[in-house]
Amino acid sequence: MTRNLRRGAALATALLLMLLATTMVLAEEELLGGKLRTGDTVTVGAEETVDGDLYLLAGTVTMDGTVDGDLLALGGQVQVNGTVTGDVLAAGGTVAVAGIVEGDVRTAGGQVTLSGAVAEDVVATGGQTTISSGGTVGGDLIVSGGQVTMAGSVAGSVEGSAGTYSGVGSVGGTEHVVVSPREDAADEGGVAGSIVLDALQHFVVLVLFGALLLWLLPRALPAAQRMLRSRPAASLGSGLLACVGYIGFVILAFLLMILLTIVFGLLRIGSLVGIELVAGLLSLFTVSLVFVLAVAYVADLVVGLTLARMIAPAGSDNRWRELALLAAGAGIVVIVTSVPVIGGLAKLAVVLFGLGALTLAAWHAWRPPRPVPPAPAALVEPAPPPA
Repeated sequence: MTRNLRRGAALATALLLMLLATTMVLAEEELLGGKLRTGDTVTVGAEETVDGDLYLLAGTVTMDGTVDGDLLALGGQVQVNGTVTGDVLAAGGTVAVAGIVEGDVRTAGGQVTLSGAVAEDVVATGGQTTISSGGTVGGDLIVSGGQVTMAGSVAGSVEGSAGTYSGVGSVGGTEHVVVSPREDAADEGGVAGSIVLDALQHFVVLVLFGALLLWLLPRALPAAQRMLRSRPAASLGSGLLACVGYIGFVILAFLLMILLTIVFGLLRIGSLVGIELVAGLLSLFTVSLVFVLAVAYVADLVVGLTLARMIAPAGSDNRWRELALLAAGAGIVVIVTSVPVIGGLAKLAVVLFGLGALTLAAWHAWRPPRPVPPAPAALVEPAPPPA
């Protein structure tokens, strides 16, 4: 489970970086007085010196000059050959740092190579990560990747994880790299044991999280399961819309953050840039946290409670019976979604139906009730005329 979370976090980070780079490459120009440079290809010549921080976003980024500050480089191919007096943050399909960096280096990519001199720490992750024989790290090295080669010199310690690791360089401190065995080399018993353990852990978390929800929001789960039972097709459609809506929110939020940063920079209102970025990142974090919790746990609870309600005989409702039904339903969902081959499809169905039922229940709870039209007044028959 932990390995899957790490992979998910790395994938999410890569997608966000790719989104940021893609949106900025649409316009080939220099902004903020040359501080921000975008385009299909961006090159900083060897004779150029940039006073202050520099942001480069392009399909191909080459930095041969000098940056008297920090450097941010995002692109399909990133090559840092010059000198950076501050820190370097670089990400892309292939990233190579061959110059001199007087601060820290933080980099991620499909292929990451360090052959230059870094005065402080290096954090590197990639499918193939290499510290070549000419590469030097003045501080500590934190590394992660499928294939990691450390043939350079590290003055501090080395800490990391890898599928395969080759450490033939020199390390001044400790060297601790966890080598994870390949998944296809694991024996069947180990795979089965891992599946059972993950399923048991997920079940325990579901029950605890469900009990917390029943305590704090006692009407939320029952309302969602009633919605799923009464409107399954609408729940499925709402689940699809919720997923699309979340992706759209992330894209729009990043585009708005970038646009406001550029506008405030052109207007020289630097104080608003920090406020806008903090507010944008906070909103992204909050919405993403709610979405992840709903997909990972709450959808399972809604579907599980619905299944348990359909199977269990009718009885008086109370909090303890609700918790027992929730635990039984969670067990059913965990077992079905843990079965090899079909478990992934089952989990997808659980997420769509459960998330959709939650969305519909939240919408109906938030929407004000429709006014009830007044009953028509009773018709009074006129009195008969006097005889």
